Amino acid sequence: MEYYNELWFSFTFDLLNSYDPYYEEPERLDSPEQLNNLLQKYGVLCDETVALKELTAVRAYRDRLRDLIISGSDEQLGEFLTESELRSPLRPRLNAQGDGNFRYVYNPPDKNTGSLADRILAVCSRTLGRELTLYGRPRLKVCVSDPCREIFSDHSKNGLQRFCSKRCSTRYHVKKHRESQ
Repeated sequence: MEYYNELWFSFTFDLLNSYDPYYEEPERLDSPEQLNNLLQKYGVLCDETVALKELTAVRAYRDRLRDLIISGSDEQLGEFLTESELRSPLRPRLNAQGDGNFRYVYNPPDKNTGSLADRILAVCSRTLGRELTLYGRPRLKVCVSDPCREIFSDHSKNGLQRFCSKRCSTRYHVKKHRESQ
């Protein structure tokens, strides 16, 4: 399993945003099947069946992580991500690419090693840790277009992105325009 790729990134942010107060029913992971579908969509640890216990653990992790991203300190966020990684059965291995370059890879763990929830948390923790080391905490943002509360990583050149999507940007600016008239 490659250390990091766009699928891990997309999976992590979809998981983080699987609770969205914008919707009438904000919980979008209300059954093990929905978590299983999310895993299969991104090809992340999708060879196992999700149990209710795993779903409960993943949702608790997601809720705590959202709280830390929105209002926690840098130290609290770093400690939480580190603790989640330490529980992980995924272990890195440095792989030579043959052209003088290297990359980290993770061998899929034995199903008897750690829980599925711990492996999911490891993927998300490593992904967020990578985002934080590459871009810094100021680039991990929450959409400012109420009622949207999506979390996103700002990869814009100047670091001034405020919205998770064009839809939210348009909604925000239309609302401001109407308020000014």
